[in-house]
Amino acid sequence: MTAAHRLLPTKQLPPPEGRPLREVTPYSRSIDRRKEFVLGPKPGVLKGMGRIDKKVWKQYQTHLNRSTPLERAEFYAREMKERRARSHRALSLLLGEPVNRVGSYMKLLALPDPIKEFLRQHREPEYLRYFTEHRLRELVRIADPRATWRRFQSMVREAEREAGIWRTQSR
Repeated sequence: MTAAHRLLPTKQLPPPEGRPLREVTPYSRSIDRRKEFVLGPKPGVLKGMGRIDKKVWKQYQTHLNRSTPLERAEFYAREMKERRARSHRALSLLLGEPVNRVGSYMKLLALPDPIKEFLRQHREPEYLRYFTEHRLRELVRIADPRATWRRFQSMVREAEREAGIWRTQSR
């Protein structure tokens, strides 16, 4: 940051290359008693918050970790579109997450539509526990859609079998 930028109030900062100023809003978050000023749009869930402290930021991170791999991939796609990021690397820098994580989740969007629809509709714990990002990436690697669907059906049966094991152990 140049000396001229330090002298300007945050509202008068020149816009970054390619984005109008109305999309770039400064907000602050406090982490470990240290205030960070972040120049960029707030995450949509936190828009109503005036000040983001460490507790709120941790809750936001926990919320992201609770989402399914497909929801997380759709979140990255939405953020990429809203923030007008041109690459996974640019999005990862904006979100503060590793590049390979963003890229591997974005690959899940290549799953066939019937599989994505099934995962959206069936949010039971046995399916949420079984269909991890690693297992879904296995489906993306299969080139033939029919073979992908057959493998997915066998995975559903396996998830239901494992759910039976979990149910008997919890009783």
